[in-house]
Amino acid sequence: MNLRFLLILVFIFYITGVDSQSEAVKKVELTGVVTDYDNKPIKGARIFVDSLKTKVKTNKKGIYKIKVSQKNRVITVFSVDHGVIDIDYTGQNKINFIFPENTRSFSKKEFSDLGYGTSSYDQNEVDYSSYTDIFQLLKTKFPNLQVVGETIRIRGTGTTINGGQTPPLFIVNGSQVSNIASISPSDIKSIKIERANTSLYGSQGAGGIIKIKLKE
Repeated sequence: MNLRFLLILVFIFYITGVDSQSEAVKKVELTGVVTDYDNKPIKGARIFVDSLKTKVKTNKKGIYKIKVSQKNRVITVFSVDHGVIDIDYTGQNKINFIFPENTRSFSKKEFSDLGYGTSSYDQNEVDYSSYTDIFQLLKTKFPNLQVVGETIRIRGTGTTINGGQTPPLFIVNGSQVSNIASISPSDIKSIKIERANTSLYGSQGAGGIIKIKLKE
């Protein structure tokens, strides 16, 4: 009787585990249209998922189709002639991108310098002592950051077309801190910028992570 009960439990746990794994890797189709401010379709615009490059481009009608995971957070469209737009992905099956009239063109190098196509961006053993404060340092040295005053955003992480933003998580010498304003640039040994990482940091990592290592 006990053996039969144990076998039933093992079977239940096995089925549950399979279902959980299936759910974790489940992909859904996301589609949409990319147009300019005059509602003209944009051909050849590249689609990025969580800042990582995909093979998907828009067709002559501006339409794209891509398989994404429910765990993905940001969908990006890049056009050399029209620029870049990030939109939060929250499980919807359709996202349309409309480039406003005042967007600027980007070269592929400029786009890469913003940090797209990579999951992290870092600098080590650099002398930062010439900078007035850490915010000036970050704004100047890291093109994948948008810094306004003391507000920091990592491009391509939790940012909507309407300007909403998710703040990054700050890790200094391995410990989480709420503010980095007091850190002197001359005390910094290295800085690493990481894309959203909710698997390791939970919802706090949705806006990306800024890791700072101080000199001993």
